[in-house]
Formats: sequence, C-alpha cells, structure tokens
Amino acid sequence: MGPRRRLRAPAATVASIPVFSLYGEPLRPPELGTVHVETVAARSRLYDWNIREHVHRDLYQVLKVRRGAVIAQIDGTRHKLRGPMLAIVPPGTVHGFTFKADTDGLVVTFSAALEGEVAASNSGLGEFLARPSALGISRSSIAGTDTDALGSMMLRESGRSAPGREAALRGLLAAFLANVLRQTHGGGARAVGTAALARVLVARFRQAIDLRYREHIGIGDYARQLGCSEAALRKACQSITGQAPVELVHQRLLLEAQRQLRYTGMSVTQVAYRLGYEDPAYFSRFFAKRMRVSPRTFRREDSTS
Repeated sequence: MGPRRRLRAPAATVASIPVFSLYGEPLRPPELGTVHVETVAARSRLYDWNIREHVHRDLYQVLKVRRGAVIAQIDGTRHKLRGPMLAIVPPGTVHGFTFKADTDGLVVTFSAALEGEVAASNSGLGEFLARPSALGISRSSIAGTDTDALGSMMLRESGRSAPGREAALRGLLAAFLANVLRQTHGGGARAVGTAALARVLVARFRQAIDLRYREHIGIGDYARQLGCSEAALRKACQSITGQAPVELVHQRLLLEAQRQLRYTGMSVTQVAYRLGYEDPAYFSRFFAKRMRVSPRTFRREDSTS
C-alpha cells in the first residue's frame, strides 16, 4: 500500500486567507440552524493532522481536546497545549491547528443564529464566545461539569437521521455551552487578536436582534441601543461576518420564518404577522428572494423530505 496522499482543499479566499464552511468544504450560504459535531480525528486525519489557517464567516467552533497535543494558531497567536484543553473560535477568526496523531477530541460547530439564541438566555455566554481563546483546563474542572457526557450525546445525535434531531441538538448545544462556560469560569481564558472588541460588539448586536427582530427597527436604532455609531456597527459586522448589519437581521427573520413554517400549522399570512410584517405579500417576496422558493413551496417540500 502506497503512502497516504495529503489532501489540499481549494477555498474561496479573502486577503489570501481561505474561507470555508467546514474545513475543506466549499463556502456556501449558512444553514441558520446548523449544529455539526465530529471528532478531531474525523477531519484532521484527512489532512495529516494539520488544519491550515482559515476562517469561517458565520460559524462558531468550540474545540475540546481530552488527550493529545495541539498547536493552535488563533488570530496570529501561537498556543502549544496538551489535553485537556479548549479553544473558542468565533466567526471571522483566523485559526489553524496541528494535532499530534491520534489526538482524542471533539469539534462542535454551530451557526451564529443559534449562538444568539443560546446566549440571550445565558448571562455572560455571548461575551465569552465572542473572544477567541485557547487554554488548558484542569481535570478537576472537567469532573465538575457534564461537558464530556454532553459532547458524546451531541456526537451521537449529530450522526442520526431521526425525528426531533434538530430540536435535540439545539437543546444539547445550550447545555454543552453552559457547561463550557462553567468549566472555564475564573480559569483565565485569554482573549487573543486585535478584533476582540469588534467580536464582542457583533455578539451584543446578535443578542439585540434576537430580542427585537420582530419590531423591524432600523440599524441606527440598534446602534444607539448598543452605544455605538452606525458606522462602527457596520464596520464590526463587515470585518467579523463579511456581511452588513441588515443581513444579520434578515437571517434571524428567515430562521424564525422557517421554524414557523416547519413546526406550526399557521398560515403564511399568520406567520407574516407573527414576524411583524404588516403586508403578508411583502413577507412572501422577502422569503422567496432569499430562499429561492415561496413560503408555501418551502413548507410543502419540507414536509415531504
């Protein structure tokens, strides 16, 4: 048997930094309800345990290593760590990892829309996840939380195709992230990189969106609520997510529209009113423009898939 061929994945690039959905996979519009869980080995083995520096535009990642060694490059800072360790990678963070062969760990990837939901009901979580970090953690702190058990449950659920899978993953994700925060509380997680303040602002903006998206207020109103200028908010969103602030609001509206169409018996008109639209026809045009199908077609196709 010949030597294993090292894979090299093409990617869209911004300022020469590869941009992926998941590492090695072409960039595509984000699934707003994404929760993806895999072992470190599942992907890094394909690349000789070397995940080169890259960016995710609208995805968070939490890397949890139980055993093994890792060199983490996060926003230009090099961290050499052994398990157990954690890395927090918010959207827009340039990051890469070199693992010792057979490292035992888990990578949890989730959409920014879900982060906003979870963080809105968990004090301190949004700012914690907004700050890129890599840190060692003690085995005693692991023993005091349920992160290992929850990670195993998420991995198992992620590999299923069963009714209620998405709801189960969302619930497990919320519990997992709460335990990660508890595990690192007071542990000195270090923010890295010069974009930390912008990430915190974007995280706060997502939380504000989650509370007020049905009101259809302007971006200037959000900026005033956050205590910054509209230009500063636009710059932060563009640098971290590659999108304008209004697109983040639209993503949250689309996420809720999909949920109402998928999980309730409300008519399209009722969904439109629930989302704060005065004109249901305008809502249908908004949905169809971004989803490439009408709300009715989306519901019909989703029910038969």
